[in-house]
Amino acid sequence: MSELKVKLGIDGFLEREDFKGKRLGLLTNSTGINGRLKQNIDLIVSSGFDLVKLFGPEHGISGAAPDGVGVGNAVDPRYGIPVYSLFGEIYRPTEEMLSDLDLFVYDIQDVGLRFYTYIYSLAYSMEECARRGIKVIVLDRPNPLSCKVEGPTIKKGFETFVGGYGLALRYGLTVGELARYYNAAFNMGADLEVVPMENYDRNMYFDETGHLWNTPSPNIPSFEHALLYTGFCLFEGTNLSLGRGTVHPFKYIGAPWIDPELLYKEVSRLNPPGVAFRERSFIPSAFRLSNRACHGLEFFVTDRKRIEPLELAIDIISTVRRVYPEEFQWDLQYHGADGRYHFDLLMGESLYRKKIEEGAASKDFVAIWTDEERNFEEFIKPFRIY
Repeated sequence: MSELKVKLGIDGFLEREDFKGKRLGLLTNSTGINGRLKQNIDLIVSSGFDLVKLFGPEHGISGAAPDGVGVGNAVDPRYGIPVYSLFGEIYRPTEEMLSDLDLFVYDIQDVGLRFYTYIYSLAYSMEECARRGIKVIVLDRPNPLSCKVEGPTIKKGFETFVGGYGLALRYGLTVGELARYYNAAFNMGADLEVVPMENYDRNMYFDETGHLWNTPSPNIPSFEHALLYTGFCLFEGTNLSLGRGTVHPFKYIGAPWIDPELLYKEVSRLNPPGVAFRERSFIPSAFRLSNRACHGLEFFVTDRKRIEPLELAIDIISTVRRVYPEEFQWDLQYHGADGRYHFDLLMGESLYRKKIEEGAASKDFVAIWTDEERNFEEFIKPFRIY
């Protein structure tokens, strides 16, 4: 195992004698491990803390449930502790769930992008704990994508469980810093404490921390996938497959009606920095276009500091729409009932979709979100720890 440069929040928490004797609830999943791959639940119990309730986000406390699938309550088989699901019928911890708790602890590895639902489970839990006077402890972990802020912010009227609280698309905060932002910017009034990391530099990418990649959800198996996810999640707002149901979600994009040779030529004209790509066919085993042969491209990150996945995704969407005007569609799968496009909810407003329909590309948008990035970066400065 590589040298552990960064000491995680869980390590600092285990040293806190003042937390012992208090009844703890823990919101976590399979990412809640220390640098030696030991699960936080085992570490907390064996260290003499009174862990009485567990909470799980999307994918469940095991991290194994598929995307978007509701998870039920359970009982931890090793310790007999009740496990409450915060993804399914209930998204906020209830009065019953929080009863008798002195501390509510959050320890989940984030990916640094506002699409990730874990960070909204944190926000909702903070709000509910604030209403009941329960102290919230966030055990800090690295932002895998560094402190870089990128992309537009969510606008009012476009808040969902995949985008809210005014966040920039890539918000450049650790989860502990994010909790501080929530608490102050939205007047939550939570009694919040962040157990910080040690030896962490906010400019670090995950592989510079010395820790092994800890798959945060089923479709982010590596750091490369997380980096591409920054932009390629936007394909969720179209009728293309982005590789969900294959071994490389967010590295593959395609559809049955695409000519991969033609798409390769069109994308090559964009000359995107920091990325290589090739023609690729694949068959998703689940999700959109499952069990259908899809044709398109596979992407490889060659320079993580030069790649612009958000711009690249928008330009590919614009290109596919231009080349295949009859086949391309915006996706209304998730939010069609109220007339909202999923792409708009991912981007944070409808401007971008409408401009793409008029023939716009990413170069027409960069100035808009550069101002938003600058304003967001300035606003979050007081909440930074590192």
